[in-house]
Amino acid sequence: MDKLAKYIIIAGATALVLLLGWYFRTILLYLAIAIVVSLVGKPIVKFLTGIHIKNFHLPRWLAAILTLTLIICVCLSLFLLLAPMIGEFVQLVSNMSPSTLTTRMYEPLEKINEFISKSIPSVGPDFRIEVYLFNYIKEFISLNTFSNIIVSLASFITDFGIAVFSIVFIAFFMLMENGLVTNVLTSIVPDRLEDNMRRAVKSISSLLSRYFIGIFLESLFVATLNSLGLIFIVKMDPQLALVVGFASGILNIIPYLGPFIGDLLAVVMALLYHINNSVEMPLLLFLIIVLAIFIVTQFIDNYVFQPLIYSNSVKAHPLEIFLIILIAGQIGGVFGILIAVPLYTVLRVIASEFLSQSKFVQRLTRNIK
Repeated sequence: MDKLAKYIIIAGATALVLLLGWYFRTILLYLAIAIVVSLVGKPIVKFLTGIHIKNFHLPRWLAAILTLTLIICVCLSLFLLLAPMIGEFVQLVSNMSPSTLTTRMYEPLEKINEFISKSIPSVGPDFRIEVYLFNYIKEFISLNTFSNIIVSLASFITDFGIAVFSIVFIAFFMLMENGLVTNVLTSIVPDRLEDNMRRAVKSISSLLSRYFIGIFLESLFVATLNSLGLIFIVKMDPQLALVVGFASGILNIIPYLGPFIGDLLAVVMALLYHINNSVEMPLLLFLIIVLAIFIVTQFIDNYVFQPLIYSNSVKAHPLEIFLIILIAGQIGGVFGILIAVPLYTVLRVIASEFLSQSKFVQRLTRNIK
């Protein structure tokens, strides 16, 4: 009966924690992002505080402010770089005409149209897949769509401002007060487990710092390679090439699914560019070359960047990571995919410290230290 009561209490406490977590999910999201920012900024703070000029060295609070300022400037720079380019892309789509699209794509898609007309008689002999795709793209990315978004922009700016302020405020104290998270977590565990918790926090901080820095560098490398390929190989307009390149780098953060979306975006963008410009290269060859650039970049990413990030940073086998991402995607969709690796890293470290007697845990965490 005592065991049953114990299990009931544990189940009830777990349910209460989950309920509170769901209710305060926005605050927890701010906290999680702040932790990521602090993990990324921690090496910078350490570097700045380590600089000594005679008897002078930067105080930690000033190093934390400079680090957050640098991170904010990087984010603003990316936004200021991409915003006008995205506007140009929208304008490019809006200025297109179905007649131009039909003229440019008639020959490459003629056989496809004949096949569809014969296979699906209900579409009629006049069916043109290029016109259908054009109307769909123009409807999906139109000025009216952006006008509807602007209507609710005031509310979004308010919420975004609160989120940024909250994240920066929390991250500042995490960077300034070394060991703040450790002290909070050790205060909620029994004294006999305090050393385990300290080791776990230290290990988690080290692994996730390397992981997030690696992810950032990976995205930057992918964006750079794709942009350079589009500029120098297919001679695409540099501004549009940077839009596609950086978009592919950002999407690459989403494991497995992101690169596929980036490839699709590249093909669509190349199609629009070819239609609206006097490109001597045939359309089909142009699209193949663009896709080849992204596939080669993805090949380099899969066999060079990702093994270094996933295997070396979080000390996990690639197959292990793949299965975890599949499970997380099934449970939480794209959001689950994004948090799969960091969350799995945290759980592995905690298991290695508090469940080290289990043979399964020993095998699962044998490379984590």
